[in-house]
Amino acid sequence: MDFKPKNGFEQIKVSDNLDDVVEKAIRKAKNDKKKNRVKRKLIKYTAVAASIAVIFVTSVKFIPVFAQAISNVTIGQPITRELQCYYDKNIANAVKEGASQCVDEGKISKNVKVTINNIVGDDKNLFIFYTLNGKMNKEGLKNLLLQNFKITDDEDDELLDSTSNYYSKLPAKLDHKDGEFLLTYNKKYSCIVASLGDSFKDYSQNQESYGCIEISSCSGSKIPEELHLKFLSLTENYKMSYSKEKYEKFVSNFKREPISISGEWKFDINTYKSLKYKKPEVYNNIKFNENDTDFNIDSVKIYPAHIEMRIKLGKNKINSAQCYSIGRETIKNGKLDNSKLPYLVDEKDNKYMFSDNELDEMDSDNCLSMNFQSSYFKDSKELYLVINQLNYDNDFGDFSENIKKVRIK
Repeated sequence: MDFKPKNGFEQIKVSDNLDDVVEKAIRKAKNDKKKNRVKRKLIKYTAVAASIAVIFVTSVKFIPVFAQAISNVTIGQPITRELQCYYDKNIANAVKEGASQCVDEGKISKNVKVTINNIVGDDKNLFIFYTLNGKMNKEGLKNLLLQNFKITDDEDDELLDSTSNYYSKLPAKLDHKDGEFLLTYNKKYSCIVASLGDSFKDYSQNQESYGCIEISSCSGSKIPEELHLKFLSLTENYKMSYSKEKYEKFVSNFKREPISISGEWKFDINTYKSLKYKKPEVYNNIKFNENDTDFNIDSVKIYPAHIEMRIKLGKNKINSAQCYSIGRETIKNGKLDNSKLPYLVDEKDNKYMFSDNELDEMDSDNCLSMNFQSSYFKDSKELYLVINQLNYDNDFGDFSENIKKVRIK
């Protein structure tokens, strides 16, 4: 039976002289038989422990099924059953498979306990899973959500301060996703705070809610190895433009404004055990033609927490119009429409959405750089780029008829 090693148990090497070792142990036990009762008991218990160890190691060596079962034991605690509701299924799989770094550290302030459960990521994207517990709070809270926080590096340089900038629109990967979301950004980093599952239902049942902070680097920056995370305030409900209906429902149901709690919950997080040193799957020089225009995907790099793609855009061979983008956001019926943005899909029809907050402009080499959600932990055998629209200059307009998906692997 073939299986992939996960945590090293199946690689334990057992001496070929195992039989001799066991025989010597038996002879020694016989020689010690006449010693006092205390020592006999000690030998007995030691022999039992040794026997268990021998059985364990021997089973690993000679029984592949046993070794495979041990290798499937996950290291660290899963976040909660609500993980299945997280919008990034690849990252949810990483935590379930034990590929995340278990932190399990809690801090209490203002009668609310905040626990950092797990982290997982690479040098561009980091996901921090947490639990908010209000069992000690006596204010009659109906829910708990992370509101304000600050993240600095080991030199106290600021990465993110949620009190500064908020996005007023949701990115494509959050389209039609259930949950409570808060988005903040600066020139080097962007961040999505997302609840897991139905936070109101969870809180009503056990006074706990669950969430995740996704930190994404941009402009060539990377996630530092040492982070200082400080939760500054919590709230019952967000009051953003995209959460207006939920806010109004809260006020209508409870006849009051959401309660906010200011406090200070500090955590020092080491990311060196995360997945940042995993080598990506790399695919290069993928050529295709659409609408009499040549394109070349220079590179696709599949990291544990994100996918990077760089694609060279060509000119239409008939009218020489330059293609400058492969889809863009539009406004439809007064709402942001991301349906024309590209995405990736695998053979199981799992979609990996465009993950940047907006599509960058074509660079001086006529290339477009994009980031997508990762398929790293989805065990995908095939991966395709789906293009919904080609955008041209010189008033040539947009083209979106029967564009074939492009196979990457």
